[in-house]
Amino acid sequence: MKKKIILTLLLAGGCWLGAAAQQVAVKTNVLYWMATTPNLGAEVAVSKHSTIGLTTNYNPWTIGADNRIRHWFLRPEYRYWVTEKYTRLYFGFHVIGGKLEVGGFKLPFIGDRILTGLATNYYKGSFFGAGFSLGYQFYVSPHWNIELSAGAGLARFSYHAEPVRGPKAASYTDRKRILPIPTEFGVSFVYLFNSKK
Repeated sequence: MKKKIILTLLLAGGCWLGAAAQQVAVKTNVLYWMATTPNLGAEVAVSKHSTIGLTTNYNPWTIGADNRIRHWFLRPEYRYWVTEKYTRLYFGFHVIGGKLEVGGFKLPFIGDRILTGLATNYYKGSFFGAGFSLGYQFYVSPHWNIELSAGAGLARFSYHAEPVRGPKAASYTDRKRILPIPTEFGVSFVYLFNSKK
């Protein structure tokens, strides 16, 4: 048993030292904060032109009496940087998955074309998908960048609708749909560790 623990600690330490030798970045998306969604991302360089990262987003709020925008999701991503990691233009591929509970309001511009009855129902469920992203990082200082990013893809939703007001059913049948979704839209502050710039 002790040998397994020691081996696990040695492997974890080796991975940590390997990651520390690479350039690591942490970031947060200001636009998500403006939409009351706390978020944090981490990214590590794996070569001169490639990085891998993970972004987490969590929104637990009910706004007003009935409007809910509760959700959480994770988005692992691979990025290919055209010039060099954390510099200028990149192309990315990511997967995305999480849970949601939204409803009690109409979406601006599109109303309830995607989710019929959004103003009178809560949609509860989960989603999983994949997409592509495009972005650009602007150099600010040796440890700071500003990133502009956008992404889109397809997601499979499994959800059911519950009325905002009125009696709730004893059980619900989940519906399943595949929808095109925006998977990323951001203006992020990026902090770089081990910066060589």
